[in-house]
Amino acid sequence: MRREDMENHIIDFFKSEFPKDALDIKDCIELLSQCLTGTLSSIKSDVNTSMENHNYEKLENLTQLLKTIDPIQIILNDYADKLQLEEETENELLEDDQNRIEKSDSIDYDAYRIDSQIPYPLYGNFTHKRPSAFQLFEKQYPANNWAEIFVKTCEILSQRDYKKFNSFVKDKTMQGKKVQYFSKDPKEIRAAKAIPGTDVYIMTNMSANQIRDTIIKMLQKYNIDIQDYVLYLRADYTLLHE
Repeated sequence: MRREDMENHIIDFFKSEFPKDALDIKDCIELLSQCLTGTLSSIKSDVNTSMENHNYEKLENLTQLLKTIDPIQIILNDYADKLQLEEETENELLEDDQNRIEKSDSIDYDAYRIDSQIPYPLYGNFTHKRPSAFQLFEKQYPANNWAEIFVKTCEILSQRDYKKFNSFVKDKTMQGKKVQYFSKDPKEIRAAKAIPGTDVYIMTNMSANQIRDTIIKMLQKYNIDIQDYVLYLRADYTLLHE
């Protein structure tokens, strides 16, 4: 069996027999790819600086680095695409997991509360975690759930540059693999929510990590440093899902 055929067989087996694990692996790969995208932007900025300063030795090294990273990111994105579950399957997994916990009468939710004053970088795994707020441009915004985080972030960015935000509707890189995340027609997306001051609707029926990935992409489109965006959490239910 060829290596590619073997890899596809293993991936299909994981998606069929261990879909939750496949979802976790995909999320980790996509996060790594997003990190590399930020790194590429930094390198490209340094390339321009090196050209202005006539530092051709550094320019050559940076160009070689770009040539090395590009194919790595292509491979990562290919694996993430292959690990992509059907949207309905993914949502069912998340909903079943949450319903199992909500139906339990023996859970002491207060025992899973965490310090809501601790800031967390956007690069992280937020599965089974509940937000309390986020901070952007040194201003903090309260939020009860991930959907509120997504909606408020979109509202802030649309006010900063509506034309750029509006472009997400036709930008394939800002949409899901099989579903729309941004649309002018609320019937095209699930759990549609209108962004105040715009005619754009966003999909709010998404996992925490899907929302994280979309926010990272939006910040990159706006050339906003990822470190300028900070999350605050109020609970971590990870142990309940083990």
